[in-house]
Amino acid sequence: MANKKKNSEAVPTPEQQARTASSSRKKQRKTYVSKTVKIVLVVIGVLAMLLSVSAMACSGLMSQAEDTSSYKLTGGVAATINGTNLTEDTVTKQIMSMRTSYGYTKDKDWAQYLVDNDLTPKKYRKQLIDSYTQQILLQQAQKENGVTVSDEEVEKAWKDACKSAGGAKAFKKTLKTYGYTEDTYKDSLKENLAQQKLKDAVAPTSKPKDSEIVDYINENLSNYNDARRSSNILIKVDSDASDEDKAAAKAKAQECLDKINSGELSFEDAVKQYSDDTGSKEKKGDVGWDKLTTFVDSYQAALEGLNKGDVSDVIESTYGYHIIKCTDYFHVDNQVDDIKQVPKDIKKYISNVVKTQAASTAYSEWLEQYKKDADITVNPMPKDVPYNVSLKGVTKSSTDDSSTTK
Repeated sequence: MANKKKNSEAVPTPEQQARTASSSRKKQRKTYVSKTVKIVLVVIGVLAMLLSVSAMACSGLMSQAEDTSSYKLTGGVAATINGTNLTEDTVTKQIMSMRTSYGYTKDKDWAQYLVDNDLTPKKYRKQLIDSYTQQILLQQAQKENGVTVSDEEVEKAWKDACKSAGGAKAFKKTLKTYGYTEDTYKDSLKENLAQQKLKDAVAPTSKPKDSEIVDYINENLSNYNDARRSSNILIKVDSDASDEDKAAAKAKAQECLDKINSGELSFEDAVKQYSDDTGSKEKKGDVGWDKLTTFVDSYQAALEGLNKGDVSDVIESTYGYHIIKCTDYFHVDNQVDDIKQVPKDIKKYISNVVKTQAASTAYSEWLEQYKKDADITVNPMPKDVPYNVSLKGVTKSSTDDSSTTK
């Protein structure tokens, strides 16, 4: 249930995060899904949104250095976007703030970073200007389309995020580890809510047709065919439990299984009486379809050996001891010919995927055209900006972690 943070300063956008999650879901059958895991995933999603570089840079949430006494500002205009000026000093402060935050205060360290990431001062400046430009354009588009976000909407979203993360106190603590406060998070949240409203306005999508769902599942049949739905009874064992406690938990699980096999208890009644998994216990032990979520290897292997209606032996995992019941099975020999062949939950899941992809495509096409129609002028970089260091003689570092892009 632990989540590993990759030591990288490159922060994906929410859209990139969604695409990555879709592909990695098929590869990482490592996590037993429970209520706690779902909370963790929500927090990760929230932080991914919070750490979006373009959103924070342009809404002012990325911290800019207050002390500019160590370098000279040039003044002037870096770019003009439909009549809105982006000042050179704004760009400079942002770049110098990044340098300070990551320890590149010395010109030689800054030069090394640029070379290691195939950048030059001009390229870095252009990337930041592009990020600011897109955000300014989006803010202009929001005004054009009458997009507003009320304080009540922000507050509701905040409360929902806190609830999913286990309460406001826990969520604030998590945010603090990333250097953010409730106010800065709410600012970012408001901007993201506005951008979602803009997407709905400029790229509306309708509910996918059944034929579209059938086409999608046939194109990706290997990802869904032979899916199994299961219910679970968990006798929890702490990671630091003694051998005696483990033995007692296993004996309890076996006792439960014996009662199920003898008919003394139905599986559903055994869930109520024995299971320690609070998330699935509320749903008669149901943990969903294995092709739509992820399980630890031992759970997955046991489930794949079950037919519909079968109950497993006692299965050990890092969370304790499981008893698994296969409650449904999806299989087609060649392809799906009728939407009625697709289980309800899988249909709903794929419908959301198809709708999301259609919306993403429509929005990308709109944004590309909106940029083309915009009046954008980017002025040359002043030679005396403080981040314009010489890269002469600097070669790429040979260490493995030098290629990290920030």
